Amino acid sequence: MPRYLLVKGGRRALEEVLERYLRDIYRYNSMLRGTSYYLKPVHMVTRSTRYGRLRYVYIGRYWGRLEDRDGRLRWRYVGREKPEELRDKPDPPRNPLAGLVYAVSGEDVIVREDVYKRYRWVFEGLTVVPL
Repeated sequence: MPRYLLVKGGRRALEEVLERYLRDIYRYNSMLRGTSYYLKPVHMVTRSTRYGRLRYVYIGRYWGRLEDRDGRLRWRYVGREKPEELRDKPDPPRNPLAGLVYAVSGEDVIVREDVYKRYRWVFEGLTVVPL
């Protein structure tokens, strides 16, 4: 069974790294304007857990396409790999947090111990408490 860690103040540290990356993604997506394809770098889900209501944040590459359904524009997931139709476009910027999954609890974050070890550079100087 995986061990989980509570990183005090980890939310702010992650948001700072994410903010820099998101600016690069917004620039990249503006290059794709007119193709109807876009790169969604972050996916969030809210769940009730034994720790209360938590927001899970999944960081990675989620390619999607805008489609018109019944007169409304909808985003449809098309995969984690760059669509073949975009082969002549440059590759997206490298994501420094690709594969990171964490839960937000106020200003703190909850991560599996193996995930923490992989991304410990983000959490340097913060207090870590085993759960």
